[in-house]
Amino acid sequence: MANYCSNSVLFLGDAATVKAIHELFVQIESEQQRTRQYYLPEFVTADRGHMIDISLYQDKLRYETRWSPNLDLLVQIADHYGVDFIASFHEMVNGLYGEALYQGRELKSLYLLAWAEEDLSDDAELSAMRDEQRLLIEKHAGPGYQR
Repeated sequence: MANYCSNSVLFLGDAATVKAIHELFVQIESEQQRTRQYYLPEFVTADRGHMIDISLYQDKLRYETRWSPNLDLLVQIADHYGVDFIASFHEMVNGLYGEALYQGRELKSLYLLAWAEEDLSDDAELSAMRDEQRLLIEKHAGPGYQR
């Protein structure tokens, strides 16, 4: 049995485009439920990254993948729709935790070991990543937006 990775992604762009992406994820989940097979849209060329148990909660899409996050798939979706995104992922069996930021066709990702006995509040890379995420959210949603 594969390890599962819990993922969340917040797509950022104009409201109509983000809504279309949310509808795409609903379609993916619906097609998988209907056929009992993994499904990805035709424009996706990633050879892995299938998603299961897709749900939407407060503008964030949440889903499970096998073993690791599917950032390459998210990049393809973002490029197809012309949006940015912020993602986070947790693979608890191996203690993997990470965050990603995709802006202007550039992906930045940070992988951390959750079981490492370090205080992540003092992690300079994580702090810098979250500052960039905050600025990206404010760019799209305005100051004071809470994610």
